Amino acid sequence: MPATFQQRALTRKFIYTGLILALFTVSLLHRRFVVEPQANNLLLREVSRGEVELTSSAVRLLLTGSRGLAVTFLWDAAIKKQEKHEWNELELLVRSITKLQPYFVTPWLFQSWNLAFNVAVECDRPRDKYYYVSRGLNLLAEGERRNHAAAADADAKKPRFPGNPDMRHNMGFFYQLKIGVSDEKNVMRCLLEMSAIDPLERDPDRLWLRTPRGQAVNDTRFFELCQKYPRLIKRIHDKFGNTKEKIVKFLEDNRDVPSRFDPPAGGLEVTQSPLKKPSEQFPLLPPRIEESWPNPESPVLTNECFDVFLVARTWYQYSQIPLPPSTRDLSVILVVDPMKYRLPRHMALVIFRGYPARAQSYIAENLQSDGWFDNEGWVIADWFGPEEVRVGTEAKYHSGLAWEKAYRMYLAYGRANGLHYTPAERAEMDAKAKPFRDKYGMHIADRNALSPEDRKNKQLVEGEDSHVKLFWNLSYRSTTNYDGQMRAAEAESLPETVYARKLFFNAEQQRRFEDPEKALSLYDEAWPVWIDVVLSNPEFAQITVMQEDVYELMLENLRLMQKQRTLTFRNLAMGMAQFGNWPYPPWDELLDTSAKIKITPIRTYRGILDQIVYYNGPEADALKAFLLQWTQGAAGPIRMIYPGQLSRTLTTTVWLGTKLSPSWLPLSDPMASTAVRDRLGLRRPPPSESPPSSMPLEPLRKN
Repeated sequence: MPATFQQRALTRKFIYTGLILALFTVSLLHRRFVVEPQANNLLLREVSRGEVELTSSAVRLLLTGSRGLAVTFLWDAAIKKQEKHEWNELELLVRSITKLQPYFVTPWLFQSWNLAFNVAVECDRPRDKYYYVSRGLNLLAEGERRNHAAAADADAKKPRFPGNPDMRHNMGFFYQLKIGVSDEKNVMRCLLEMSAIDPLERDPDRLWLRTPRGQAVNDTRFFELCQKYPRLIKRIHDKFGNTKEKIVKFLEDNRDVPSRFDPPAGGLEVTQSPLKKPSEQFPLLPPRIEESWPNPESPVLTNECFDVFLVARTWYQYSQIPLPPSTRDLSVILVVDPMKYRLPRHMALVIFRGYPARAQSYIAENLQSDGWFDNEGWVIADWFGPEEVRVGTEAKYHSGLAWEKAYRMYLAYGRANGLHYTPAERAEMDAKAKPFRDKYGMHIADRNALSPEDRKNKQLVEGEDSHVKLFWNLSYRSTTNYDGQMRAAEAESLPETVYARKLFFNAEQQRRFEDPEKALSLYDEAWPVWIDVVLSNPEFAQITVMQEDVYELMLENLRLMQKQRTLTFRNLAMGMAQFGNWPYPPWDELLDTSAKIKITPIRTYRGILDQIVYYNGPEADALKAFLLQWTQGAAGPIRMIYPGQLSRTLTTTVWLGTKLSPSWLPLSDPMASTAVRDRLGLRRPPPSESPPSSMPLEPLRKN
């Protein structure tokens, strides 16, 4: 009996052990072939979400359900450290927060913004601000890598996890705001370009030359630096010092900026520094998915002219990858598969898609603001002997080519997203929409829907579809300012526009720093070219931002002319005052000395942009020949536009205060000119706000 009982107990143990092993095997097989594939498909596994950091994973497992409490405590501690300006401790706490919440994007977005904006602004020196901006960008880039799994596939062009478009977009936006357009943008952009250069090439110890008379610049190596990085040297020259010694001193003061390269190991024989891993470099860039993108794995970052907006444009392009395919029908409400695509959370999709083209426009604008226009490059005088040296003549420094690329990008963006229709496409859609509009008495900007009984009419259904597409096309074109941006890029890419911009730039340089008489000569040469440009491109002529910029140039021109021709203007003004009192007693008997002084300087500026309007009405083509004759008769021999402009929509010189019909448009809209005059303090205040007589009539202005 005991033996039988023991035998049964042993049998049960074998059975239980077998069942345990069988269930364990089945669970392993189920996990391997059922659970894991489904987790991969749903992107639930940590390795599917992005880069895996083992330390943070272990800490999260140990904290179990108390992770939220820990994050709350650390967030509160970080705010207190920030209030005490304890930046090192703050950054440590921020890192801890992001390690505990790696797949919740808000901590990454907020804390990176906190470092790049709130902490950086507390610093006094621009290079210290630059350091904390770089730390904020590094943090956000790490968060972006933790939240996409492009490296999980053999083909990086097809990431399994779509990534987060907001984090990628914010990378570009941080570069744009904190380096491209900040208050210290000149020095910040110089530091960014230095970060992209091998430290050996900009090493001040190699640029200085020891001589019996002291320290001097090594002309050979400095010339090589000017040839290879002319834009950086010119910006330092224009903003911080116009001698070789001052430029090398700037490089010396900022030699330890965050960089793409590790410190070189070796002596003077070393010619190239080792490159850091892409994730450790600064400036940070996304993986090179397109051939036109900068390559972070190469010492030569890009074949384009390096610029902060090139970095921003690359991140904006990278942020487009997680988006669903574009559609030309803007009335469609997108329903996307979150396993394949992501949508931006705080921005309309059609606006989000336009950022790469806008960044390209910024690239072109900043080339011109730095003085790069065409193949003439930058002429360096007195640095390398009696002969002038010309650098920066390569095509990548041509602003016209950069504008042309911006125009192509805007055109592609508009065509892909239903913002741009060709005239033939628009005419066809208008024709289809006409029966629908006529039946319901609608305009293109009106909304209405077919009644149920009319939905049986195929023609009306097609008409409604075309009308809705054109309605949303008009709405989003207005929202995105698509027409203005594209027409600006198209007109700015023209050789004559580039030439006019170049003349204006050179005139401003001469006015500010060198020869005012030469500046007047350059202005006189520029205005006919510019007027020809705007008359040739009437849609470009209506862009308010452009009008304000050029109107300010005109005021500078007139102000300089008054300054250089003071005696002529005074005699003219007093002669006009005397003529205005005729046939009454001589004005000397009516005006005392203080009244005569108030006549000049002249406060009410009127220039060529205030005098010319152009006809842009529906009969413009038929009236061109007539308008040419009228313009010639009205403007007289001093007309500052080119002759023989039958191909243009022409102009007439008008008396100030003339009321124009809607078809006549001024070259400078009154709202634009008024905004500029208010900004520069050139408008007379109302009588109730008149300044005391002791105040100067001319407001102080910066050059």
